[in-house]
Amino acid sequence: MRRVAGLLRAVNVGGRKLLMADLRLMTREAGFDAPETLLASGNVVFGTTLSLDLTSERLAAALLGGLGITTDVMVRDLAQLKQVMAGNPFPDQARDAPSRLMAMFLKGDPTGSVEALAPACVAGEEVRIGPGCLYIWYPNGVGVSKLTSGVIERRLGGRGTARNWNSVEKLAALVNLG
Repeated sequence: MRRVAGLLRAVNVGGRKLLMADLRLMTREAGFDAPETLLASGNVVFGTTLSLDLTSERLAAALLGGLGITTDVMVRDLAQLKQVMAGNPFPDQARDAPSRLMAMFLKGDPTGSVEALAPACVAGEEVRIGPGCLYIWYPNGVGVSKLTSGVIERRLGGRGTARNWNSVEKLAALVNLG
């Protein structure tokens, strides 16, 4: 059995409320081992014997069936998280301002190009493609940027969920404990 991180898209934003105790319970009831949550933003680490795709599908189905929540679930194992961390093109920002560096974990491959995001990068934002993710540097913070998740998804033709660098490191550490 390997440990993985399940990253839920768009929970506990815009009025959608998911208690982390409920997420742990739904994860356990879906047949996964020893679920732990990180923060209140839809991060759950657990054990599974299934493929990553089947794990994602099963957890999404459990959330819909048990709590009526429809959301995308991106699942990453330790090797993938380590790849994301090793491939970071913004090491200075990760060290000096990790809350302003995001890894947007993608569901599948985007159909558009990163260059399509340039018009929304009006405050110094920088975007680079990585292994199953985008690296996004928000020098003034994500909250004031025009480069929102919605803009990214529309222009790239894909879906994803972003986590700041602090969370990426914490998730990798939790997955590694297994």
